[in-house]
Amino acid sequence: MDTPWWLLALICHCALLAPWVLVFQGADVEPYMDEVFHIPQAQRYCEGRFEEWDEKITTFPGLYVFSAALSRVSRPFGGQLCSPARLRADNALLSLGVQVLLYRLLRRRLPPAKAAAQALALSLYPIHFFCAFIYYTDVGSLFWALLVHDLATPSRGRALPTSGRIVLAAVAGLVAILFRQTNAVWMMFSFGTAALGDLQSTHKWGPQLRGEELTPSLLFTFAKALLLESRRLVFRLGPLLIPVLLFVAFVVHNGSIVVGDKSNHEASVHWAQLAYLSAVTAAMWGLVGPDAAVSAGSLRAFCKARFGSLRAVLLTAVALCLLVFVLHRYSVAHPFLLADNRHYTFYVWGRFLGRRPGLKEALAPAYLYTAWLCSSRLSRAQSSLWTLIWWVAAALTLVPAGLLEPRYWTTAVLIAHAHAEERSWRSICVSGLLSLAINTATLAVFVYRPFIWPGGELARFMW
Repeated sequence: MDTPWWLLALICHCALLAPWVLVFQGADVEPYMDEVFHIPQAQRYCEGRFEEWDEKITTFPGLYVFSAALSRVSRPFGGQLCSPARLRADNALLSLGVQVLLYRLLRRRLPPAKAAAQALALSLYPIHFFCAFIYYTDVGSLFWALLVHDLATPSRGRALPTSGRIVLAAVAGLVAILFRQTNAVWMMFSFGTAALGDLQSTHKWGPQLRGEELTPSLLFTFAKALLLESRRLVFRLGPLLIPVLLFVAFVVHNGSIVVGDKSNHEASVHWAQLAYLSAVTAAMWGLVGPDAAVSAGSLRAFCKARFGSLRAVLLTAVALCLLVFVLHRYSVAHPFLLADNRHYTFYVWGRFLGRRPGLKEALAPAYLYTAWLCSSRLSRAQSSLWTLIWWVAAALTLVPAGLLEPRYWTTAVLIAHAHAEERSWRSICVSGLLSLAINTATLAVFVYRPFIWPGGELARFMW
């Protein structure tokens, strides 16, 4: 039985969460940033005032309904009804659920001990771990998106998910969209990967759709298979589309995906987001080890793939030129990024990427390498078509976002790591320890090193 391994990892995660939960309570950290909107709205729902809504809130009320329901369940055990500390604890609880789902996804490919260790290391991903202590929608959104994907992915030893799991995935998907609108895209990602898995399990299409290299012929075959098998796929996987269609109907009616204040959340064309995503995803493989992001073996393989022939050199040169153009033309500096010195991205942009002419373009070779690394590791573990579906989902969620906001990358990063090529024990340990060090530093700065804004308000540094 492999239960003790995931349980041990979960206990370790609890041991890392608990001290910081107590620190936040002991320091009496006041509602901060978006919590100023989220916490009062959740408290209204806890009191049964469902008709009251803050127009500054731009997401559906999934998080507040969840907290209100949880407060009803926990009421017999005492405690202040929906206090800031109790509401924040909801996200700490959901973060434990995220780790269990990561374990379940990893366990489909890995032995129990390594799956448990890697799930624990991924649960320490700094941006996700930080959000477990504040009342934002990110942890809950990730939990429900991963639950959908887990249910829509075949169980260990099975070729296809059962119809019951697909129905449950659709229900979970509706909740996921109520937590965050962009989860409609991750619903389509789960539908797409499930459809691909279905086609790959057939004798007719399977051998043609398992290519590691993405070619025009492979894309044509995939499109042809989807068209010819569309009726059967919709019959099998159709429930996954229902929440998405309901959301599309809402967008048509509302005129935007945003609830409430639309003025500061207009869609943009921010292709540089994919470069940032590739860099962060690659960095999570650690800095040392035989399968690490900057290992000599990976660099040699990259050079061989990109410079091994004249044709490869020409394609690489074209890719670099295109990437330089994208970084120059489609690196968006949102007004919030330029004005808010409470976020680390303010300093990354203000002191490096935005201030030093040519620096963001000069990083093009590094971004090309990290994008290649992400694609190659995913394609070896899944397939090139699965990797393409992941890139498309990431683009649909990130490119329209004008704000350079690391929280937006989390779902794409953790899904990639839950499906990528197996890592060494050394890589898992190093990335976990580095994440733990970053978490300790950022949380300590947030709690113990506040500063005063010119207007006299208390401010804190955060992601």
